Amino acid sequence: MALGCCLLASALGACGGKPASSSTPQRPSAPLVEVEAGAPIAAGRMPVAVAVGAGSVWVADAARATLLRIDPQRRRRRGAAIPVGPAPFAVAVGEGAVWVAGQAGDVQAIDPRTSAPAGPAIRVRGANGLAVGLGGVWVTSRVAGTLTRIDPRSGRPDRPIRVGAGPADVVVAEGAVWVANAADGTVSRFVPGAGRADPPIRAGGAPLALAAGEGAVWVGRASGEFGERVEVVRLDPATRRLSGRPVPVGGAVPLDLAAGDGSVWATDVGGLRPPRPARPGAVTRIAPGALAVVGAPLETGKRPTAVAVGAGATWVANAADGTVTPILPAR
Repeated sequence: MALGCCLLASALGACGGKPASSSTPQRPSAPLVEVEAGAPIAAGRMPVAVAVGAGSVWVADAARATLLRIDPQRRRRRGAAIPVGPAPFAVAVGEGAVWVAGQAGDVQAIDPRTSAPAGPAIRVRGANGLAVGLGGVWVTSRVAGTLTRIDPRSGRPDRPIRVGAGPADVVVAEGAVWVANAADGTVSRFVPGAGRADPPIRAGGAPLALAAGEGAVWVGRASGEFGERVEVVRLDPATRRLSGRPVPVGGAVPLDLAAGDGSVWATDVGGLRPPRPARPGAVTRIAPGALAVVGAPLETGKRPTAVAVGAGATWVANAADGTVTPILPAR
């Protein structure tokens, strides 16, 4: 995950970015239920991004440059792997297509009915984050410091919008597009049609990951020489301010968040955490109302890198063992 290491270097003075998907915050309603990790699902060689939509779970395999489809009910692969551009790192579903972004800056639309490309790839230089919603496909560029809207019907990119320094993740929520700017510790808010982003929101640390759900926009921020100190903070979309206390979680770069079904989830890729010993990868569950970690981190597979909520489960992509683990209500 070269994007995560390179962006964190400029943000922390040492050596982030991360794939994204769009969602709309849900008002807190679902009570916490006990969960457990289900059987792992084979998902290529290096699954690094996951999204739920159009009746399937979609997984980007960076090593084989393919998009995989999982049946969420049977919890197994469906159909053949779909070729996409080199080194795909982000996937999002919406506006009638599955969208995949690669490290070369190509954004490809895939028709979920036919599994075929829905038009030529669109180039966004330095693509680093991807989300869909509000009538657009939104791509951040860490090298240009911009957010670009792609028209999902014509496939044409609009004029880029200037945001903060080192934009990484992006989500669509509450009538706006939110961007985590890793290099200047801010979150940008952009309302389509406004022409420019709102004044930046101070988020602290290096904001690397965003999620929308459970009545808020959630920010995963890292600090420390290696990004080894990770916190999740709640951003109120109405006041545009951080609210409540930060929630410390295990983790380092790359980092992913997901929210829905009464929980917020944060990935921890595991491995070295100087000066502490190595630890296995896991996902941490947060109660959004209490702003507290629920139970011990849940081990899934090796190097859990991405997480998404939908279709009755939480789906974790494990980059180092080629699997996706569903987290399900305990039996």
